[in-house]
Parts: sequence; structure tokens; C-alpha cells
Amino acid sequence: MDVTQTDFRLQLLPILKNIANAKFVTFDLEMSGITTRPRYGPGDRSQDIGKPSLQQQYEEMRSAAELYQIVQLGITCVEENTEKDFYLARPYNFYLSPLSAEGVDLKLERNFTFSTSACDFLTKNHFDFGRMFREGIPYLSQREQRDVEEDHDQRENRAANIPEITVPPSDTANLTFVRKAREDITAWTTNPKPENDYVNVANPGHNATTFPLNAFQRRLIYQLVRKEFPHLRTFARNHQTFMRVENLDVKQEEEFQKRKSAQFNYQVSKQVGLRWIFEALSGGDLSGLDPRLCVEHSEDTDHLKAATIELKTVIEALRIKKQVLVGHNLFTDLGFLYSAFVDKLPHNVHHFQAEIHERFPLVLDTKFLATEGLESNTRNGLRDLLEPFKQIHMPLILLHDKHASYNGAYGKDHEAGFDSWMTAELFVKLTSKLYSERKHQGSFSDDSSDNSEQVSLDDESGGANLNGSSSSSSADSILDHLPSEWHDKQLNNRFAALAAAVSISAVARGSEVEAEGGLEQWIPKMSHTFWDVYANKLRVNASEGGVCDLADGYET
Repeated sequence: MDVTQTDFRLQLLPILKNIANAKFVTFDLEMSGITTRPRYGPGDRSQDIGKPSLQQQYEEMRSAAELYQIVQLGITCVEENTEKDFYLARPYNFYLSPLSAEGVDLKLERNFTFSTSACDFLTKNHFDFGRMFREGIPYLSQREQRDVEEDHDQRENRAANIPEITVPPSDTANLTFVRKAREDITAWTTNPKPENDYVNVANPGHNATTFPLNAFQRRLIYQLVRKEFPHLRTFARNHQTFMRVENLDVKQEEEFQKRKSAQFNYQVSKQVGLRWIFEALSGGDLSGLDPRLCVEHSEDTDHLKAATIELKTVIEALRIKKQVLVGHNLFTDLGFLYSAFVDKLPHNVHHFQAEIHERFPLVLDTKFLATEGLESNTRNGLRDLLEPFKQIHMPLILLHDKHASYNGAYGKDHEAGFDSWMTAELFVKLTSKLYSERKHQGSFSDDSSDNSEQVSLDDESGGANLNGSSSSSSADSILDHLPSEWHDKQLNNRFAALAAAVSISAVARGSEVEAEGGLEQWIPKMSHTFWDVYANKLRVNASEGGVCDLADGYET
């Protein structure tokens, strides 16, 4: 499902809800460049003997993440439905825009860089550069948000900290201007029946439009009122051509400042944009998410109230959830993710490992799963790894009917949403295969299902015909719940539904069967010792050792 800036506010709450309900979430990125290392000349390592250290490889990745940006993010939320015997996937595809959100002006200034090789690659894979700027979701990193808020606070406190101006005796024109302004303000405040509830200060004897006040004169009036008339307030009017002075209503001023602060916070929350997804995935702080950003019309008070209650429930579920993040070849992706949504990457790889591990306690790299214990020259591209599993239909993973655009999709490789969906399919099937192999070796024998960890915020299973009987005690009842039309399209195989029916029928007969190819029906629970070999280990083939273990990090 493509999500644009226009419909992001309607999709945000359902996406957060699906993340909270997911057994695991897969993700993928497309970037505007991936390396800054030259092919020839200084810095070229093609003639080096041996591989670089993990620190050297990290420094190369860090320099790329600082120069280039994420242009597309894809996530797939996967739920495990043990009653209906399949995994249900909901992929999302987002373009990222470096521009300010519509109607938001936080004075952001960013440098946005593309490498020509990345542009060539993206173009060949039908990436829409114009759409990125037209429909992309805005974002704001945690560091950028701190900077914006500090700048805002400084501007708000600037008036109280402005040094006083002393007008020298030789500057008779401005001395006369200040004296006349003081007399006019005093006359107005002492008049028991003033003509207006305000007094205007302009250049004496001149038309304000023809001879507007300059910046120095306006500052003199601000200073005069602040120092000698604290019960009054002043502000520029008519494009700053003159100053208006009026009585200060303390309560009204407090309400004005509250509205002003709330509007600023709303703008920040809107600009944060796609980072709310990152915060949900990383167990971050979502308390600043304005519920008005989750409804189409914030004036609809009933809808807004319902969204506010639901958002609070979802945020609490996300707060206590131990998220499982899955990707393919994650080392660079995690660096770019941190750079875009958190802060500048630390200089030391161990500090990077600690920062990532703190936010994502359980990360699984399908490239590491696929290559652990194998020779380094094994083909390990996402499509290459998934291809052998295409004719194996269990574990059964299906697309939700509202996310069916990737059913039987060809030609969408390297679209982030599609690749995240491919990663999800690879993950469940590859994990099931590895688990079956190790189980046969006698490494362990306990139950592999994981329904105890599944959190559900509603009863919606999604997909076609999923609201009937929940019984799975017979083949007929299970087959009643199989959305066969999706399955046929999804697996690109005219016999897909029949093959799945055979496997599920065996499950219904009560046997602890393995699916086609010797695969288990479910991946093992996340607390299973099976994961000890794979958890938090990233494949980095280009470096010595070829592994980045996130658990090896330490704080600064």
C-alpha cells in the first residue's frame, strides 16, 4: 500500500495499530547514495590486501549516511493467526520528502544529495523522483526537533533579553521621536474617555504609509513600552509601518500564548511525520503525537475524541511491546535509519551498536540467517534467496486484502514496500527451514508457535472470508478460511491453493507435520534458544569477520 502525504494522517493510526499487533515487522530502504568511497585514487581499497576492519567499514557507511538520504521506506507488519493457520502481512510504501510539511514553516534548511549511480539504479527500477517531492511524507529527526524547539524558545525569550538602546544626545531626530511617543501614550492612558481603546505611534507629521517606521524606531517603541508602560503591549501594524499600543489583558495574553505554543507544537508534530513510525518501531516517545493528525477533519469533535482514546491505547501497547525488527542486509540500512530519524551517527562502531541495540533489542538479518555457516561466496541477494521458496507454501503467509497490490507482483523489486514484503516471506520460510533442520539434529524439541506473545488491539483478522468459525479442528473448517484467490495470485502458481490445502489438511488431522520441503508450520517463539545464533547479528561481508554483533556495543 502506497501512503502519500495527503492520506498519511488517515493511515497513521491504523499503521501504529498494526505495528502494535505485529509479531514482527520487516523494513527496507532506498537511498540517494550508498557509498562515498572512490573507485580510483586516494581512498580506493580495491588493491588492499585483506578486508577492512568493522570500524573502517562503519566509517565508510557513516560518511555515506551523513551525505545521502533515505528516499523511500517500506515496512511490512506481520501477524500470526494460529486459529486460521497463516501469517497475515500488511506492507506499506512511503516516499520521504526533505521538504517542510504542508502549512508548516519551522525554518528547516537541509542539503539533499544524490549520487549519479544511485539515480541510475533507481531510474532503472522505476523510481518516481517527482513523486518524492510531490507526495513524500515529511520527517524531522530527534536532533532537528531539539534544534527547532531551542530556536523557538530563544525567539520567545528574545524580548526579555534584548539589551537596551541608548540614544545619544546628538541624535535629536530619534530623541524627538521617543519624546513624542511617550507624550502620546501618556495622554491616551490618562484620558478618562479616550476616543479609541488603543493609540498608534507613527513618524510625527508624516503619513505612515509614505514614511513608515524603520526597524530602529520600532525597537525604540518596544523598549519604551516595556520599560515605562508595563501594563501595556505594543506590536507593529500595517506591514510594520506604525506601532499600535493597547492595554495588556493578562488573562487574554496567557490564552494567546497558550494558543501560540499549541500551534507550534502541532506544527512540530506534523513535521515529525514519518518519524512517528520509527518511534513506534523503536519503543520511542509518541506522547507528542497530536491526535488531530490522525483524523481527516479535526473539527469533527466526536471523531477526534474517539481517535484520541484509540491513540492512547495504541501508544500504551507500543510502550510495553518488545518489537522484533527484521530486514535483509541491515548494517547500512540501520545506519541510514539512525541518521535520518535520530541524530548524527557516532564515530565509534561500538557506540553505534549500543545506540541501535538500545532502540531495537531484537534485530534479525535475513542475510545473516541465510549465510551463517556457509561459504562467503554463496548468493545472498533477496530475490535469489526467496526463489527456492516460491513453490513452497507453508508457512503460509498472505497479504491482507487491502494490501493486495503486491500479489503476484513482478517488476517492483527495489521498491521499498515490495522488498519489505519479500523480506517477510523469506523470513518466515527461511526461519522455518532452519528451525526444522536444527530440530532434526536434536538441538531442541519444544513447541515452535508463539501465540503467547501476540498482542491484539482488535478482532480484525483481515483478508477475505476471515470472520467465520474460528475452529481449526478439521480440514474443512481451515479451508473455509483460506483466501484462495489471493493465494493463487500471490504464489504465481495455478496449483497453489491445492498444495496449501494438502498441507493444512495434514495439520487438521492432528499431526505435527512439516510443510513442503520439510518446513515447520510456524517459526519458533522469540524466546526460543533457536534465536541465540541469529539475534542481533548483522552480516557485513566486506569486513573482517563478516559480522556486526549489536550486543557487542558499549556506551560512550
